[in-house]
Amino acid sequence: MEQDIVVKDAGELEHFIAGDLCSLAEVFHPKNEELPFCGFSISHAEILPHGSTIPHKLVKSSEVYWILEGSGKLFINGRAADLKKGRAVVVPPSAVQYAVNDSDQKLEFLCIVSPPWDKSDEEII
Repeated sequence: MEQDIVVKDAGELEHFIAGDLCSLAEVFHPKNEELPFCGFSISHAEILPHGSTIPHKLVKSSEVYWILEGSGKLFINGRAADLKKGRAVVVPPSAVQYAVNDSDQKLEFLCIVSPPWDKSDEEII
């Protein structure tokens, strides 16, 4: 049996404030819908101008930040990586991380998490 095409539009996603204070909307998550994969989740994230998330870690999951718009810095275990449109950065499991938007525009990025993001895996530092 052929699976339906799954389509999401960014403007229709419902954002919530995650534990790290980032505005987050789950785009694809195997717990929320039938997908042809189960090994990762994708969320859309936003940090307002001159805002930041708070230090946190995903204990078991790896995360990739893929920057769509804006700029800033992602701190991973105390080391900084510059964020800019088109850049992707990997955060290994259990790494203490937080992002800072040091610009006058919204910082938008995708969070690709494997295994899929689970609130119980996130620890606020």
